[in-house]
Amino acid sequence: MKRADIHRFMAALALLPAIALAQPTEDDGFKPIFDGKTLNGWDANPKLWKIDDGAIHGSTHPDGLKGGNTFCIWRGGEPDNFELKFKFKLENGNSGVQYRSKDLGNWRVGGYQFEIRNEKKWPGYLYHERGGKGRGRVSMVGQFTVIDEQGKKNQTQLIDEDKASKQAGFKPGEWNEAHIIARGNHVIHKINGFTVTEMVDYKKDQRCMKGIIALQIHQGGPMKVWFKDIQLKQYKQTFGEAKLLFNGTDTDGWKIFPDEAVAQNTWSVKDGMLHNAGKPNGYIRTKQKYANYVIRVQFQHVTKGNSGLLLRLVGEDKVWPRSIEAQGMKNNMGDIWNIGNFPMKVDDERRMSTRHERHTPKIHPSNEKPIGEWNQYEVLLDGGTLRIYVNDLLQNWGEECWVTPGHIALQSEGARLNYRNVLIIPILDK
Repeated sequence: MKRADIHRFMAALALLPAIALAQPTEDDGFKPIFDGKTLNGWDANPKLWKIDDGAIHGSTHPDGLKGGNTFCIWRGGEPDNFELKFKFKLENGNSGVQYRSKDLGNWRVGGYQFEIRNEKKWPGYLYHERGGKGRGRVSMVGQFTVIDEQGKKNQTQLIDEDKASKQAGFKPGEWNEAHIIARGNHVIHKINGFTVTEMVDYKKDQRCMKGIIALQIHQGGPMKVWFKDIQLKQYKQTFGEAKLLFNGTDTDGWKIFPDEAVAQNTWSVKDGMLHNAGKPNGYIRTKQKYANYVIRVQFQHVTKGNSGLLLRLVGEDKVWPRSIEAQGMKNNMGDIWNIGNFPMKVDDERRMSTRHERHTPKIHPSNEKPIGEWNQYEVLLDGGTLRIYVNDLLQNWGEECWVTPGHIALQSEGARLNYRNVLIIPILDK
């Protein structure tokens, strides 16, 4: 056997066993909290709320509502880390879905709210009901908002409000799907699968970390609102404080390889973005090591070419260090590359479909946006479990990954790219 063949055989052997992996689904763990027939488990003013055609229906028609907002409250618990999915339809007026909220009595609550209106630039923004001074409209449609410890809002405009509503396919007066993700002090709002706003809240005396779920009727003119297919998934994991790894100003907390003298023109910061010139080959990595987490980073390709997100990076700095690579090459985001025989189990059928034993192609065709537009990468590493999402779509997975603290790196390998909103949400040991 030739030496090259031996190396290929040993590389393939290091990846075994890697067979018959069942494809995970994003809906794993969701359970209905509305039976579609009754208000069992819900508490509301019976004059304003009822069941209508398989939906919870709130109505103030024809007189409207005076004296403050009122809510239909789910009495099944006070979730902290969770995902909530539901469908909504609104006729006139204003509504919303409360979460991590406090029960203030008499069917009134205070806390985070997923806003519901029929005006295109409003649905899905994050409002803080009775949140106190400086709260209110916390994170608008199209924004990534960070609230610092003093309560100051630092906001990045991800996309214009009208464009966000268009991409989300929002349909005024018709059924739309909503999705709330709450992990630690980080929350995401989606409409019809599209992220419309995102927020990190460091203001400990005002933020909401746990509480009730409730459906809103807003005071004012007559309105009608419907909710159905309400499902909740409560995470088993405990999430720590979300942290921006890139501060938008400089590369503090990162190490460049090759060193700064060699790569002085490779990595730079401008307009709140981290720029990668693509040459020479190398990376910028965190100085700190992380083992279990969700990492979210936005990629913008300026040119075609190669790059990547390296995870659980261990060993000496070199091209390329032992790690898991979430591919960053244009039109290949979501692929997995195994670097340095990193122990893990992948879908053997997809891996063997390529000419590289280390390469596991993504599940679906590319869902990346055109050059010049931003793509959202999210990777979960929890123990041995790996999940890779591109623009909110599950594109790849692995199991039995080596659990070791390692660096996180952004790769320079030919393509010019920009990065922003590099966020990590640690998963804590229980």
